Amino acid sequence: MEGYIKLHRKILENAIFRKPKVSHLFNYCLLRANWSDKTICWNGQPLVVERGSFITGRKQIALETGLSEQNVRSALRTLQHFSMVQKSTSKSTIKFTYLTVCNYNDYQHLDDEGNQQTNQQVTSNQPASNQQVTTDKNNNNNNTKETNKNKEKDFEIWWENWTAKSRDDPGIKNQAEKHWKELNKKLSADQILKSADIHLKTKGNYHKAAEKFLDPENGLVQQWLDFTPPTKPSVESDRSVSIVPSFKNQRDIVRRILANKNKLQAQQYWEELPPSWREDSKIQQMFQNK
Repeated sequence: MEGYIKLHRKILENAIFRKPKVSHLFNYCLLRANWSDKTICWNGQPLVVERGSFITGRKQIALETGLSEQNVRSALRTLQHFSMVQKSTSKSTIKFTYLTVCNYNDYQHLDDEGNQQTNQQVTSNQPASNQQVTTDKNNNNNNTKETNKNKEKDFEIWWENWTAKSRDDPGIKNQAEKHWKELNKKLSADQILKSADIHLKTKGNYHKAAEKFLDPENGLVQQWLDFTPPTKPSVESDRSVSIVPSFKNQRDIVRRILANKNKLQAQQYWEELPPSWREDSKIQQMFQNK
């Protein structure tokens, strides 16, 4: 293993810096993490070990760090609690553990100042036409970097809002950021923020973890954007039941509330349902039977 890593002085402000064993293990993870994606062969199948990740085992870590296995287990638990290192449950096996350094790109930037300076010196010796092409590429790169910085800033605003309003365990930040960027291709940062606010306000202490809420496959962000909570319940008993866009229990909720309504009230209740609920054929049949 060659090369070097970057270590920001902000580590001095982190609580783990005052815990030598935990800090030592985190530095070890930075050193072991892949600089770029790598593919290995496991059980005859390709396994991609992504940038910022590596495969290891508790005994191997203990051997290479000088820590006891118990200290390794405890330090890893602390790093996961602080969302600094994450263990993949889907990629880990009984033979090895798949670890990822959270926010690895924040610690290890892709742009290298030394390489930039060398490239500038080489470019200055090339013909004017080549210099113009290089300038255009640099402008495009600068625009891309500026866009990425803006997205990172927007996500940080979202994350601060989420952690301030959520429970003690808000979720895994790096996974949430990955899903947030995927959603941001179709939805604006304001829309994602609005959806989260509605979700947190409605669900209270029973909200999803950040990475599950933002996962595009779950479709929760769009559902909460479409959701309009009823403003004036027509039946007193309705107040004890919250209408939430969950595919698992939405039919039971509708059935329970609908049982207390007459035909006119049922029509009013139908108009208050989110569009995604009204598209459900079984819910449609409930109202037709009413």
